[in-house]
Amino acid sequence: MVDSDDRKSIAVIGDSDFTTGFKLAGIKKTFDTENYRDTIEELIDRDDIGILVAEESDLEKLPKRARNTVESSVDPVVVALSETAESERLQEKIKKAIGADITQ
Repeated sequence: MVDSDDRKSIAVIGDSDFTTGFKLAGIKKTFDTENYRDTIEELIDRDDIGILVAEESDLEKLPKRARNTVESSVDPVVVALSETAESERLQEKIKKAIGADITQ
């Protein structure tokens, strides 16, 4: 049985247009893009977040080293969303996080 203190949650970082839908869906941990680089680096280091959803265009604005750190993160898994998001990259991240391909 999983202790409720061990559960990880979903967090979303982005502008208000991006985060509003997630808030309506019940996601409580939403963060705005002010001081984006500092905020996303802090979120990556948190133990209470299992999945971090970010807008791909915001991630692309990060310096290369910071972007590489975010993109290679497994705990939390960072899911970059865009209108042209590639489901294959999402599948790769899920496989990397849990060690199995659940999409087949």
